[in-house]
Amino acid sequence: MNALDILFETSRFNLSKVGEHFINPCCFGEDLASWLRTKLGDEHVEAAQPYQEDWGWELPVTHGSDAYYLCMSGNPSDSGTNKDDGEWRIIVQKRQSIWQRLTGKRKITADDPLVRLIEGIPSGEAAIRNVRRES
Repeated sequence: MNALDILFETSRFNLSKVGEHFINPCCFGEDLASWLRTKLGDEHVEAAQPYQEDWGWELPVTHGSDAYYLCMSGNPSDSGTNKDDGEWRIIVQKRQSIWQRLTGKRKITADDPLVRLIEGIPSGEAAIRNVRRES
């Protein structure tokens, strides 16, 4: 997959209340997707309306001439003190045409501008901790 993962921990987003509209009971991330969409808009990044998948939420994004899918989901921690405390994963997937996939063009890189931007957004929030990448 042509993607990089950003992980962080917080109790800021819902991990405890299953919405009536959830496809599966694990489809958390709606509030994270909406929040991230607003933050990206503040940075002049075009983000479409987020939508639910069977594992979480997806947010289509365009940054410059590149298109991405931001896939997000969360897992509650076992602490028991705050039901919304847990780990979140944002998968930044760079879209490629079939030809680009076959020829290895337009691959996502560690210094991709959108990845750096998305990584910086939660890093600047006091309620979010342990922001890191996983490849």
